[in-house]
Amino acid sequence: MDDAGFISFAESLDRCWMQGRLQDLKAFLAEDVVFVAPGGTPRSEGIAPAIESYRQFLSHAQVNSFETSNHVVTQRGDTAIVEYEWQMAWLAGGEEHQESGREVLVLAGGGEDWRVVWRTQIPKGAQAK
Repeated sequence: MDDAGFISFAESLDRCWMQGRLQDLKAFLAEDVVFVAPGGTPRSEGIAPAIESYRQFLSHAQVNSFETSNHVVTQRGDTAIVEYEWQMAWLAGGEEHQESGREVLVLAGGGEDWRVVWRTQIPKGAQAK
């Protein structure tokens, strides 16, 4: 897969959860995927907890906007890393929230069969300046 294919993969994954098509995430996530929260903890392992993390967020939040930009792809053999900036605004508990940061997805696979094996977000305040 070329860089454009990996970027399209990440954009499709984001559309999936944004549209509430959580079962479709299985096409993007490895069975043993690891999600690491900002700061390193908590960590979850496995596709079921990963999908549940999206479900929990969407159950109490109404996303008003979500934008991504500045994608960077690094591929080495059967491993690829897709990084990109994101900005999101959402309503939860009657309050408006805005946040931005960087998404880091590590994919494993080959050819056209790639899956996310590791994911984390780096909040904007935590990024080096």
